[in-house]
Amino acid sequence: MFQFISNTPIFRRLFIAFAIAAVIPGIVIILLGSYYINLLSVQGQAVRTSFDAQNIASQEQINLQGMNALLQARHAQVFASISGSVHDPSLYASGTLINIDILTRRADFEQALKTYQRDYELATSSNMSTIRSILLSDEPNTRIIDDQQAALNDVINRQWPQYSKLQDQELAQLQHIEDLLQKRTVFTPQQINQAYSQIYATLFQANAAFTDLRNGWQRVVDSAVSMGKTVTAVGPSQT
Repeated sequence: MFQFISNTPIFRRLFIAFAIAAVIPGIVIILLGSYYINLLSVQGQAVRTSFDAQNIASQEQINLQGMNALLQARHAQVFASISGSVHDPSLYASGTLINIDILTRRADFEQALKTYQRDYELATSSNMSTIRSILLSDEPNTRIIDDQQAALNDVINRQWPQYSKLQDQELAQLQHIEDLLQKRTVFTPQQINQAYSQIYATLFQANAAFTDLRNGWQRVVDSAVSMGKTVTAVGPSQT
C-alpha cells in the first residue's frame, strides 16, 4: 500500500488529500445540520404545546371567574324579584339566561378538565413527553411536574366537586323561589328574610369553595407559565 502511494504522482496525492479534507468536514456538517434542524423541529413543537397548555389554563381561569360572578348575579336577581323592589317581567327571562350560561360554563370547564389532564399533564400525558424530557434535562430536580400533577389532582378530586355541589344547591334553592314567584306567591318580609338567610348561607359556602378552587387552578396556570418559560429558554438541553 505504501509502495502504491509512493508511486502515485505528487499531484494526484495532493488531489486525494484535498478531496478527503473537503469530504470529511462536509459529511460532518451535513450530519450536524440534520441533527440541528431536527432539534429545532422538536423544540418548536414543544413550544407550541406549552403555549396551548397556557392558553387553555388561562381561558378556564376566566371561565371559572365568570361562572361564580354569574352565580352571584343570579342570587341578586332572584331576591330583587322576591322583595318587590324591581317590577320588571324581563327579570325571569334574564334569570333563565343566567342559569343557562352558568350550566354552559360548567360543562365547558368539566370537559376542559378531562382534556387538560389527558393532553397536558406533564407526569402522565404522552403528548407532553418532549416537554417532560426538556424539563428533566435542564433541571433534573425540577418541581414543575410534581406541582402540576398535585394541583390538577386537587382540583379534579376535591375542589371542583365541592364547589359544583354547592353551586347545584344554590341554583336549586333559587329556582324554587323563582317557581313560587311564577305562581304569583306573595312573600311576607319575614319569609323573605328567612329565605335570604338560608340561601345566602349556601352562597357563602359556595364562594368559600370557589376561592379554594380558584387558588388551586392558579397553581395549574402558574405551572403552565413556568413550563413555557423553560421550554422557550436556551437551556442545557438545547446547548
